Amino acid sequence: MPTKTTMPSRCPACAQDLVLVDAAAVSWCPACRWNLDVYDPALAPWRGTTMIGRWGFRRGLELDRATHEELLADPEVRPTGPSPGEVWLVAVSVVLTLIGVAAVGYLGWLVVADALPPGVRLVLAIPAVLVLLLVKPSFGRVPRSGVIAEREAPQLHRLVREVADAAGTPVPDVICADLSINAGVARLGLRQRSVLVIGIPLWLMLPRPARVSLLAHELGHLANGDPLRVRRTLPARAFGARAVAATGGRNPWRRTLHAANALAEQRSGTTVLLGMAVHGVLALVNVAGATAQLLVDSVAMPDSRRAEYRADLIARRVAGTGPFLQSSETVLLAGRIWQDLWHLAPRLSSEQLEPTAAETRQHLAGHLPLARQLSRRTTDLWSTHPSEDQRMRLIEALPRVDGVLHVDDARWAEIDAELAPWHRFAHHVLLGTRDRF
Repeated sequence: MPTKTTMPSRCPACAQDLVLVDAAAVSWCPACRWNLDVYDPALAPWRGTTMIGRWGFRRGLELDRATHEELLADPEVRPTGPSPGEVWLVAVSVVLTLIGVAAVGYLGWLVVADALPPGVRLVLAIPAVLVLLLVKPSFGRVPRSGVIAEREAPQLHRLVREVADAAGTPVPDVICADLSINAGVARLGLRQRSVLVIGIPLWLMLPRPARVSLLAHELGHLANGDPLRVRRTLPARAFGARAVAATGGRNPWRRTLHAANALAEQRSGTTVLLGMAVHGVLALVNVAGATAQLLVDSVAMPDSRRAEYRADLIARRVAGTGPFLQSSETVLLAGRIWQDLWHLAPRLSSEQLEPTAAETRQHLAGHLPLARQLSRRTTDLWSTHPSEDQRMRLIEALPRVDGVLHVDDARWAEIDAELAPWHRFAHHVLLGTRDRF
């Protein structure tokens, strides 16, 4: 019988101890990175089969390498026009939009078709309604809660304007805050207003100079026109995911078997067969939607990843190399920092969250090298963002710069005072309450 091969406990290249983060994971050497760029099904996003996941991992690494070479050769390069992927997605979006228009026209014809009985018209309308649900336009909605008006936070708005001027981007129309460990920018509503969203937990965890880097990165997407490109291609990007969500999400065949078992226990044979047929059709639609979404994302996500790199270069130019790297390091540790704050929250006031997060970040600094390498194992063609390791490697390969925008401690104190209500809100969430300030 063939014997099962086992991984060595020491690196064959440099004899250092290997790292194994999980019993099902693949070990690697943290010193020389031996075996790091290997597909690890325990850590990589699941894409239906191991074969597809492994291909996506390798393709993602190849794409990152090619993008690094392109941007290192000319860090100031900007897209001169739509990429082939964007052209393809726009074409698909136009076709889907035309299908939606045809469905609306078809429904209008059914309304005035007096020759057909109402019951027949209702049945004939179902396919058109389902088509509209998959291809309907979605402009998003500008948040009504969490909006930070300029009269409430003039120093924060001033800082955002200065970052926008330094980055060469439009000033966002709306600034919002929420309680996510994230930040983002988008164009929402019929008027396509630009909205900057700041996650207060992440804001609290970041060193102050790194907050400038965060803002510059997000506003950099406006300079590159990324939200507009996403909006133009949204029908193509969304219809597959909508089909999957409408038919129950992941594991459609498992749901079909469970439903058949449940029907077999309580119903007659005819009912079981009809139920299996319905669930079988839903599963087929689910698989078709998932496959279509995977194909669309294969085209869309490379552009999305390049956009992240270009926004990183803007953040480096505005805030400097050091603050950018600090922001990436904080993102890598954010989950652990937030967990520690959760444990400490009953003994803290909202004013102590920021200094406590800084102490925790410093205490966890020893975990950074491993966390950074671990992020590389999550590389995937269909991810919207490159891994933090890849993003940091690009900035580290460029000459260090100090940045063009610096904010003194007095102004940061004023900004923190303006955001004090949100700090209290974050503290309430850590305490597990639902209090509102």
